[in-house]
Amino acid sequence: MTRYLVPFSVLEQTIQAGQCVDSPEVLYHYLKLTEEYAERLSIPDAALLHKRVFNVLLDTVCDTSLAPHWRQTCLDKVYLPLSQLKRLIVTYQDARNYFKMEHSLRTLSHYFISSFEQ
Repeated sequence: MTRYLVPFSVLEQTIQAGQCVDSPEVLYHYLKLTEEYAERLSIPDAALLHKRVFNVLLDTVCDTSLAPHWRQTCLDKVYLPLSQLKRLIVTYQDARNYFKMEHSLRTLSHYFISSFEQ
């Protein structure tokens, strides 16, 4: 299979729009690409990248116009950028921001998990 170079932002738009609901490989590729990019960045830039990916996935989970199985797939993977971000905590403010994101995830996922079950 031939792999094409797709800009990172195009992958994000594809994920958020649910254009690949039957192809979770796109999401997996996006997450793998994130890790490859983050390895080459400074700690602050890698943290920003992981926050960006976390927000893309969380926004996708919260978009009720998308297919429930796609939202569930994104919810299953939203912990990956969050766990990478935890490793990059350096300052007190980094920790505060991390715990706010974790709290948002817990709160929103609890709300939206119930919508998956209906």
